[in-house]
Amino acid sequence: MKTRKMHNKSKGDFLTDFQKDNIESLAEYVADYYCPKGAVNPEIIAEQSKISFSYGNYGDSFDGLLEHEYGKFHIYINNDRLVHPYTERARFTFAHEIGHYYIDHHRNALAQGLAPSHPSFTGFVSDNLVEREADFFASCLLLPKNRFKQDCFRRKFEFKLIQELSKKYQTSLTATALRYATIGCSPIMVVYSVSNTIKWYWYTYDFPFWSLKHGKLRVPEDTAAGEYFSKGKEYTSSEIVFADDWFNIKFESDMSRQFFEHCVYGKQQNVLSIIWEK
Repeated sequence: MKTRKMHNKSKGDFLTDFQKDNIESLAEYVADYYCPKGAVNPEIIAEQSKISFSYGNYGDSFDGLLEHEYGKFHIYINNDRLVHPYTERARFTFAHEIGHYYIDHHRNALAQGLAPSHPSFTGFVSDNLVEREADFFASCLLLPKNRFKQDCFRRKFEFKLIQELSKKYQTSLTATALRYATIGCSPIMVVYSVSNTIKWYWYTYDFPFWSLKHGKLRVPEDTAAGEYFSKGKEYTSSEIVFADDWFNIKFESDMSRQFFEHCVYGKQQNVLSIIWEK
């Protein structure tokens, strides 16, 4: 199956193609080496990598933390924010901290005392480059590219596919949708919005549009996400939107092209919009 390359046009958003390619290759190697079959288990990777870990109650101070002391590494996972060790968020956070260990410049900075242990808040919400690298590593580790592509082979895109993959890989809908967009199995766009402002957006190279109607300034009003921010309305199904609802349109013939938009709603005024053509 031909791989469709994902593009991210918003300047400064997330990572460069070079960074993504390097991290993806590293995460794929780690996943295949330690967990060649079935769902990737971050605990197994930590144990076999000689990284100790513990689950505890740390209030709202962090989701996870990688610490280096006396030549050894230790991962802390915060049950207060992640509920218990087997939630999707806990698995992702554990994989994020493993990313801090396996990405050379993260590990070396900690080991050499060039950077202190710092609290991580995971799930693609941070503007910090180091955190975004670890988030991307986590998504690649838990959703290995070659296995993921096999599951998507000749499958028509619909939101149900994201739900199915999310269940199989024990990952959140957000992480699964973003991984799908990264690998580019079908033309889709993923837009992450917080408090009516677009934080970042990714799309496959063959997605027909890339210029958002208002840029990153605000979510377009006549979209499912826009109605959430303006009216508090939440949709449980994939809704039909038109091209000129979301995008800057150059040709009049494109204005009425129909798309599906499916929203995944977060707890703190955040929405992930998954957009694909009808």
